[in-house]
Amino acid sequence: MIKTSLISPYPAVRLLFFVCAGIIAGLYVSLSIFIWIAVSLVCVLLLCALLFPGLKKPMTERRLSLPAVLAYGFFVFSSFGAYSDYAYRYVASDTVLKQLDKEALLYGKVISRPRISAKGAQWILEVREVFADGETRKTSGNVKVFMRLYDGEQPDVETGDMIRIKGWPKRIPDAANPGDFDAHDYYWKQGVHAELYCRGPWMMRNYGLDENDFFEGLLVRPVRRYLSGSIDALVPSGHERQFLKGIFLGERELLDRTVYSRFQAAGTAHVLAISGLHVGLIVVAMLIMMQRLRTTVAGRWMVFLLIAVVLLVYCSVTGNAPSVRRASIMAVVLIGGAATGRQSFPLNSLAAADLVILSLDPLELFSAGFLMTNAAVASIILLYPLLSKPSANWKGMMGVVFRPVWNAFSVSLAAIIGVSPVIAWFFGTFSLAGLLANLPVVFLVSCMLYAMLPAFVFNLFLPGLAVYPASSAWFFAKAALGATEFFGSQQWAVVQMQPDVFGIIVYYVAILAALYFLHLEKPAFVMITMLFAANYFVWTPVLRADNPLPAFVKVAVGKGTSFLCSVPGSSILIDAGSKPYHQKTISRQMRRYGINRLDAAVQFDSPDSLVSAIDASNHMLSNDKYLKLSSFMIARLDKNLLKLWTSDGSSLLLAADFNALMGLDSEHPDRIVVNVKRFGIEEYRQLEAWLDRVRPRECVVLSSSRLKDEDKGLLEHLAGKRKEMTVDDIYNL
Repeated sequence: MIKTSLISPYPAVRLLFFVCAGIIAGLYVSLSIFIWIAVSLVCVLLLCALLFPGLKKPMTERRLSLPAVLAYGFFVFSSFGAYSDYAYRYVASDTVLKQLDKEALLYGKVISRPRISAKGAQWILEVREVFADGETRKTSGNVKVFMRLYDGEQPDVETGDMIRIKGWPKRIPDAANPGDFDAHDYYWKQGVHAELYCRGPWMMRNYGLDENDFFEGLLVRPVRRYLSGSIDALVPSGHERQFLKGIFLGERELLDRTVYSRFQAAGTAHVLAISGLHVGLIVVAMLIMMQRLRTTVAGRWMVFLLIAVVLLVYCSVTGNAPSVRRASIMAVVLIGGAATGRQSFPLNSLAAADLVILSLDPLELFSAGFLMTNAAVASIILLYPLLSKPSANWKGMMGVVFRPVWNAFSVSLAAIIGVSPVIAWFFGTFSLAGLLANLPVVFLVSCMLYAMLPAFVFNLFLPGLAVYPASSAWFFAKAALGATEFFGSQQWAVVQMQPDVFGIIVYYVAILAALYFLHLEKPAFVMITMLFAANYFVWTPVLRADNPLPAFVKVAVGKGTSFLCSVPGSSILIDAGSKPYHQKTISRQMRRYGINRLDAAVQFDSPDSLVSAIDASNHMLSNDKYLKLSSFMIARLDKNLLKLWTSDGSSLLLAADFNALMGLDSEHPDRIVVNVKRFGIEEYRQLEAWLDRVRPRECVVLSSSRLKDEDKGLLEHLAGKRKEMTVDDIYNL
């Protein structure tokens, strides 16, 4: 057996470092996959050459040299670099991407649970064949399907069904704004390469369950229907029933939007995602029931297999969501380690589970759920012993009463310390309320789950008796919703923040360094580390405040556009979208570009009610013709034309669309900003002629994110001919 201090006691953690580095390099380093494979083969040959001389020695004298360790590490690094490069950039030759932007009839298998919303239903279709241009072709690839539903219709489709559906496959759009959710990248990393819009149920034919999918037909579908039917029969209708279905079946879309927003504000939205909490509770319940079997080696392996089968079924019942899949794999790895009877380290077991997950899908490394799960669990493993240590000295009644509360709070606090930067990075918020809300909400949700489990069992043979535990589950659900409502409605519940990558790295490095110095019992170095991190976070915003703001930023909100304009001494918002929730998008873009306050909100195309709801010092609504402040003045020349004069004497004309600009020859502003949603040959000629007549010093065309590639090409061609014209999403003076 090869021994080295580098492998023990955390070999999986060290291996995970090379795996993660390789996956990141494979995605962000522009190398051909053949180069990655060649490097991997060279490392294998080098490793064999380094290990061969040691084979002649007795087993007890064999040691790994540092070059051999590095060769193995770079082999893993380059192998996962090739793996992630292939997973992200390579698709099959018969992919459905060849059928984009033309009507097609797709045939395939539904591989995800349909998610129903107010507008329709959405699911993932594994395409098997396509009928287009008068012929049928074998096709591969996954497509995101959206079917429009009317008047409370329900889609006649379930996971595992074989369907034929008609529509227009299209490319999934990119993020509408910098820093917003990038649907194209998100689904591409999940192996979904296109989307299809279906006008209604009449455009689809369902052929029933795939005849080869025995697992879905004999086990998964009956269990799912039984759980859903039991909740409907035992729990009164209302938010509590929706909450229970969201918890057990992953049907979060059934929750009212307001209720879901409260969970987000309270920092407790993680209980809605079937993940570590739910899987852990199921595993604990099974371990308690089968405690006697775990006294022997054979019994431990029997328990391991039973839990693995139950979690496999539960994953499929909940739609095989990534969160429950990750949690199940972690649980199986941890229990498998315990079944061997060997000493295990929690951090090493967590890394081993990650290795299994990343071996199945390397692109999981970039998912928010994977990162949040690991940040929370690793933080609990590392920080909980320190946070709970003071309670060990509590004696008497204080220890009996307050120690469990403090330990539970320590678990919640440790998880929040670990996961908060990841949440802030992905969602731009940090929940202060989560520090307090998680303690009662997680406790109540745990009670609800444990109360509902016997209700499912009793409902099989004693439905009358099942009502009692189901009533308890309803009570705990109502209490959890009430606690969430209380904490989520507080004004201080959520803090808006958007850290950068370097700031997150500084945060985690500071925590790890402080833990290391605590282990060495060097408190002075711990204090120095914390002061260094505090100085970085205090002074970085101050130093960045002097950076010049972009003068004009286009913000896509729904199907409309808003504009953020910064002039010396003032910031202006022009339009506020068409829905109240579009204010969140505008706020994210303000934080991204360092705009802390608005001096004016101006109506251009949005309803007056939305513009007046913006937190700004002044408002210019549809009936107002001008707005004058010390640093600027705005005049409404037309419904689709605004002109802005700044204190330095320069002027800027904003046109909401191309047609509004073409009808204006009398104004001669220094700068022109026009939003273009369509740009064909005719628009090309008109804009070129208009620029010759008006001769502005600068003309900036803000291209729509939905602009076709052909139109973008024409815009770029004209911009190449005209030195005064530029095409961009952000305009800087």
